[in-house]
Amino acid sequence: MATVEIPRQLADFTVLSRLGVGGNGTFYVATPPPRLGLATDRVVVKVFGGLCSDDAYRRGVRELRAFAAVRSPYLAALYDAVLQGQFMYAMEYFPLGSLGEPSRPLSRTERLAALADAARGVDALHEAGIAHANITPSSVMVTDGGGRISDLGLARVLATDEPITSFAQPGAVQYMDPALLAGDAPSRATDIWSLGACLHRALTGAGVYGQIPDAQPLLAIRAALSTPPALSENLAPDERAVVANCLALTGQRPGTAIEVAERIDALIGR
Repeated sequence: MATVEIPRQLADFTVLSRLGVGGNGTFYVATPPPRLGLATDRVVVKVFGGLCSDDAYRRGVRELRAFAAVRSPYLAALYDAVLQGQFMYAMEYFPLGSLGEPSRPLSRTERLAALADAARGVDALHEAGIAHANITPSSVMVTDGGGRISDLGLARVLATDEPITSFAQPGAVQYMDPALLAGDAPSRATDIWSLGACLHRALTGAGVYGQIPDAQPLLAIRAALSTPPALSENLAPDERAVVANCLALTGQRPGTAIEVAERIDALIGR
């Protein structure tokens, strides 16, 4: 297996290690520069793949500023955005990782508590008029006793003129509302669908579309559009009710993400 080369510097961030790949970019743990005046000595830098134009950079920064302006304890902190050929931004570091890649095995209670808190963060975005548009297990960060939502769906913002197949990533189709795949704009309802799909994964370890060709986005999208979501037989009745409600037709879903959070809390007696 080829060794992945890790850059020593990303702008004026000193890279310590590579976390992984996801959401159209590569994540690194880095030491922040003194100019940011941060109290922490660790941040995560996400570097988007491909070159980024000045216009795309301005769009990305505008979206990040809107995200950062929303005040909620359930949103990951954003620190900086940089353009050096590629678009990159720095955010809060979570030692426990995400639901997609936790640093250690998580209990059912930990998984659901993280997702419930992430739903609260999503609700705060919605109340500010922002749709997240990229809710996957990898964007649900795990904290002691709960979680936060991160990784705003900037891929769509940076590539406004590109078809969805250009930024749909392996595995992400499992968490995208079919309406999004068909071309609808991200919304409160599409984010609630994604929360339901993440809940299904957190409870069962499986996606709602079963085995689809995730490595080929176009084929995965076609499979998702032609295959109704199927719920696992391993779900308890109360779990099934919450997931099914989130995946229902638009207009029949929970009205807010905070309602989803409260129903997930109820599953763990929180």
